Amino acid sequence: MAIIRWNPWNISSMLEDDWDLPTVPGLSRLAGQGLNIYETEDALVAEAALPGIPEDKIDISVDDGVVRISASAEEKQEEKGKRRYFMSSMASSYNYSFRLPQGVVEDKEPAAELEDGVLHLTFNKVKKAPPKKVQVVKKSKSK
Repeated sequence: MAIIRWNPWNISSMLEDDWDLPTVPGLSRLAGQGLNIYETEDALVAEAALPGIPEDKIDISVDDGVVRISASAEEKQEEKGKRRYFMSSMASSYNYSFRLPQGVVEDKEPAAELEDGVLHLTFNKVKKAPPKKVQVVKKSKSK
């Protein structure tokens, strides 16, 4: 089952067996949902859309298996003239959170890169030890 943002006003999505949202041609899933999480052999990768946010305005925390990404930016533009005063401002904020699955290393800081408005977080997975074979020995009765 895909991890999707919960919308309390969309009751019909809870009644469906498969919660995977349909794709719209020409529109990526990341643009529609803002958060994309996938797994490779040795890592868990989360991609969060943060358009127009500089890296110093992004806050990432991992607490008890929950990853929280919050970012905000405010841009003001002022233009002063002889008879007029004009000010334009734009503010944007993003908040994402998800729970890490079992098998992901929480102790080590994940690799975080910001590229073209998309934050890439890479968490290392725990290397599984091969299963151990236990030999059963028959106990002999001594008289």
